[in-house]
Parts: sequence; structure tokens; C-alpha cells
Amino acid sequence: MPTALPALDRPIAADHSGSIVVDIPFGLYNLPFYGKPPTSQAILIATADGHPRAVCYTSWVPTRTVAGIARHPFYAQLNQAQQGRKRSPAQIVTARADLRTLHVGWVLVWLPKPSPALSQYLSATGFRFSYRADGASVYRPASGSAPG
Repeated sequence: MPTALPALDRPIAADHSGSIVVDIPFGLYNLPFYGKPPTSQAILIATADGHPRAVCYTSWVPTRTVAGIARHPFYAQLNQAQQGRKRSPAQIVTARADLRTLHVGWVLVWLPKPSPALSQYLSATGFRFSYRADGASVYRPASGSAPG
């Protein structure tokens, strides 16, 4: 595995907004595991671009931290969407409102082909495909949906 992914990470590193990068599969390693295990590539570039990450693979994440993240409708609904479950219009409205408080500026999807539920969720919450590089599809907030 390469130790850097410049084609993917260069635009993210050039963004000095401090916005959060969400890697999909999204998850927090804990017992029990919340979400899905992160990819090794997501862990690799987490230190390279200077952005906070909404993914964690450490020896232990406090249960309180996992519960706090799970209480955010954006992350809770993302977790459901990545499991292939479609979200209701009411869930999308709640997730979009929460997303505006989170300052998420980038979503990296490390899957060859996202499920229809995940693609629909990203689109419905205001993300648009931007580019693909180094095995990941990159999504950005659509204009008017920029991180707050």
C-alpha cells in the first residue's frame, strides 16, 4: 500500500477551512463496534491533510463518545444508509439540519460502488460527486450546502 495518496488528498490538504472529512465505510472501533470498520486508506491519510476525521480505529473509543456521535442524526442516518436502509423524508430533513451544525466539507467513499441507499442519502443531504482518485469517490457539499 502506498504511504501517500496525493491525487486524492491534494485538494483536501489545500482546503484550510478545517472542515470535517467523513470516510465511508463510517465507523468507530469500540466494543461493540459502531458502524462499519474503516478502510486502511482512510486511516493512512487521516494524518496527512490536516482535517479532523469522523472515523476512528483506535484500541478504544469511550462508550460516551460513541453515544454522542450516534445521537447526531446525520451520523445515525449515515450508518443506516451504509447498511443499505433507505431513509424517510423526515429522517433526511433531520439529518440535513444536523449536518449544517457539523462543518462536514468532504465525504470520501472507499467503496467500488456505493449502495443505492447510500448514494441517495448523500445526495439528499446535499452532497455531490466531485472526483474519483486512488480508489475513493469524493463528495462535496452542493452550492448552498457548504459546511457551517
